[in-house]
Amino acid sequence: MKYVITTFKKELSVDVLEPHRYIHPVRAGSMVQTYVDIAEQAFGDFLNEAATGGLGRYEGPRVSGIKTIVFAAMAIEAAAFEFAATALGDLEASKPSLDRVSLVPKWKKLTRQICGQSLDNKGLAIQHLAKLVQARNKLVHYKSVPENVTGTVRETMRTEWVQFEEDQVPNAYMTLVLLSLELEASPCGIFGGFLWRDRSICPPGFRNDYLLNARVKKVIDRCQEIHKKHLKGV
Repeated sequence: MKYVITTFKKELSVDVLEPHRYIHPVRAGSMVQTYVDIAEQAFGDFLNEAATGGLGRYEGPRVSGIKTIVFAAMAIEAAAFEFAATALGDLEASKPSLDRVSLVPKWKKLTRQICGQSLDNKGLAIQHLAKLVQARNKLVHYKSVPENVTGTVRETMRTEWVQFEEDQVPNAYMTLVLLSLELEASPCGIFGGFLWRDRSICPPGFRNDYLLNARVKKVIDRCQEIHKKHLKGV
């Protein structure tokens, strides 16, 4: 069988005995990066008080905050499956004993089973992940409550919601970064495929249109500082 390879200068005729099948190093249909992108964009909007998206002073940040939390959790859930499927195979990754486990025990079990070393139970990644799961569950199972005749219940809930946003929205995005940094620093680092990566760095000669929100970058820089101190035991 003969293939024609086109180069910048000329065409080369190459004889190939058997058709060559290119094996892609990534999984098809992955949504991990898409979910991370949505969470990152929403987090940037949340940090930018002027970015209400036409939804108003209160509803704009609320929408951005919810998107950050929910899509950060979705990204980590999707990444857990791909991490398991890549190392153990799709059949093993799809078993209820692993697939239906909550995120914290799932990541601890995966890292222990695949790499022989579980994520540190007292580590920053697990601590932030536990908070993210609680926040995600609160949103997914959110319940309204009866209002009173003076209308003070909604005002109290609005105050509580602002505190929830201040605590949980930054934590959600930080979880993406801290979990990736801890995985990369562990024996699991050989598998790659981390949730967060520095996309501002691109190989020489490659175009990079990625622009990182300046406020998000400050949070990422903070995560890297925290991670370095954690590795040093500070």
